[in-house]
Amino acid sequence: MTNKMKIKGTAFENQAVEILNKLIAKATFKRVPGSGMLGTILNEPGLSSDIKGKVESIPKEFRIEAKVGYNSSKAEGVKQFTLKKEWLDKIQMEADQSFSIPFLIGKFLGAREGVKVFVVMDVEVFAELVNRITELYDQDKV
Repeated sequence: MTNKMKIKGTAFENQAVEILNKLIAKATFKRVPGSGMLGTILNEPGLSSDIKGKVESIPKEFRIEAKVGYNSSKAEGVKQFTLKKEWLDKIQMEADQSFSIPFLIGKFLGAREGVKVFVVMDVEVFAELVNRITELYDQDKV
């Protein structure tokens, strides 16, 4: 019997790839088949994240963990998502092994308006990206 949570997770990974490729210019994101347990068991960085991707203007690859609807309440109008530190630690470790940029992409299950899909990353990774953009902006002004 197929696990419903696995089906839901795989569907969101595919949806996240579509969203990232649509919203980010000159980007190529793809789902990593056999990611998760297989990558962990084999200790293979290439199979460790749910999604990986490249943006033409950024020299490093992205490693992405995808999560959907964790601890979503079924109560009318109440949407929540429980974020686990271990997910961020895991994707950080996997990104470090492959010299990549880590982040988590999540989705509120059943959200019909407002924020539905979101990104979470370590503040140091975020600052590094913003500082790099600032450097490029300053170079362009010269």
